[in-house]
Amino acid sequence: MVTASQQTEVRIVFRYCRLGRSELDRIFSLAPEGISAANTVVSTQRDSTRYNAGSLADLIDSLQQANASGHLDVWDNLSQYAADAAGERLVNISMDSERVVVQVSGRDATWVHGQAARLVLLLEGAGGRKQDAALTSMNLRRLLIQSVLFATLMISVVAGAYIASPGTFMSQISGDGLKRQIGAFVGMVSWLVLAVISVVIVRRANRALLLPTTDAPQGSWWKRASNADKIALGGLAVAAFGLAIAAVTLGSDLTGDEEQPPSHSKSAPASTHAKFTPASMRGCDQSSPNGHWLWTSGEAGSPT
Repeated sequence: MVTASQQTEVRIVFRYCRLGRSELDRIFSLAPEGISAANTVVSTQRDSTRYNAGSLADLIDSLQQANASGHLDVWDNLSQYAADAAGERLVNISMDSERVVVQVSGRDATWVHGQAARLVLLLEGAGGRKQDAALTSMNLRRLLIQSVLFATLMISVVAGAYIASPGTFMSQISGDGLKRQIGAFVGMVSWLVLAVISVVIVRRANRALLLPTTDAPQGSWWKRASNADKIALGGLAVAAFGLAIAAVTLGSDLTGDEEQPPSHSKSAPASTHAKFTPASMRGCDQSSPNGHWLWTSGEAGSPT
């Protein structure tokens, strides 16, 4: 016959934990407090073989002596299980390259919540963040809604500009206006790419780490970032700044061309025809046989 019993259980999931040897030693020392060391097991699995030991140091030694497969400094899973003989206290910690799952249970609710709270402080100190499935789903829905609203806003702005002034709108997307729009678009896209790459590098620097044989890097994300990421971010920043300067220069040149309208004034050509008036004639003889004017070298108005 099964005896009725009651236990308190706390389960917490963390992501982005950067766990090195020092952080793991503190966690594995704190978690099984109140439980005999003989009932504590630290284990990991490589390929199809699971390795067990009483402590993390013993587990690392057993891996080195057993010539385990893979690089000994690269771990993708680690766990600790501790439970007393009576089953009144239990701690189960499971780690991989992405998350840490903590499960604490027992009949003593004070001990359960106390151990869970102390482990939360250690994991948060290692950069961990609690994961809530409902919150994650809500964030995904919120991101989708925000994306749809932003796209709708942009379409509304473009449509409103066209409805308000179709002629101005069409002039802005043709000729020199189109060139200015392209220049602004190139500058905007370059800075957008810089922002995206920066976010990716920051996320890489803040990604979860499981390093049982060495200490995890500490400090700000810039200190934790690799040299290759720093060089890539610096080069991209220079390129984005250059594209922005080129876009501004293009816009200034086009604006300058519009402010200097072409000149339509032309110098009048010199007249090549003389005005044939009696007053402008030096002298002529109308008594020529063929009836044409005869030019002479006399002064105007003086008959020859």
